[in-house]
Amino acid sequence: MTDSMPTLRGISEPAQLTNMRLGLSTMLDCQDAEEGSPRMGLFYGPSGYGKSVAAATVAARLNAAYVVAKSIWTQRSLLEAIAVEIGITSPARTAPRLLDQVVDQLLEEPQPLIVDEMDHLVTKKSVEIIRDIHDNARIPVLMIGEEALPAKLKAWERFDNRILVATPAQPADLRDARLLRAYYCQKVDVADDLLDAILAATGGITRRLVTNLQMVQKHAIAAGRDRIALADWDGRKFRTGAVLTRKAA
Repeated sequence: MTDSMPTLRGISEPAQLTNMRLGLSTMLDCQDAEEGSPRMGLFYGPSGYGKSVAAATVAARLNAAYVVAKSIWTQRSLLEAIAVEIGITSPARTAPRLLDQVVDQLLEEPQPLIVDEMDHLVTKKSVEIIRDIHDNARIPVLMIGEEALPAKLKAWERFDNRILVATPAQPADLRDARLLRAYYCQKVDVADDLLDAILAATGGITRRLVTNLQMVQKHAIAAGRDRIALADWDGRKFRTGAVLTRKAA
């Protein structure tokens, strides 16, 4: 199965999932902002919507530095990760000097910056480092996090008022489901009625869609089928995130 989408702001793209397109569009809004305008964007939503896949896509398309924050990171950890991504091989020993190095490098060789799992930096009070980099290096910054991220950032007024655009990630739709089917079910033809049932059962959560498509293909192969429809699924349960319980023997 092939599909295509219109050229996005002059960048010819292959078929993309909805959240890949939204993530790219959000970063481009920041990149194309007028001189003097803030250039920070948010892309946020529930776990499992494919935001990190979207982030990796944006990084590849725009040659962006991409870091994934960790729960144990300190402010220096954040700066070190960014430094590695932008090619600094001899990081300074103190955090203030390392920040200067990062800014100087980005002024010399500008790159967009993507920070995934941004929620960790809010709890670690590292958001001001992102603001310092944005303000001094004048680069576009895309931050990715869970659905509560915009509300969390309200506590940081000087940071919040620099956010140019905040885009909510969307649940997968039928077009997304068909693209995922084409990618993950290349050995078996999964019928439209079974795909519709999977989409409904998973609520459009991309990660669960993928899990169920892989499960369906595995089942079909084990049963010697090269095609499987809803009737062939015979009422089996889909994996929806609910905890499975087993009856006692």
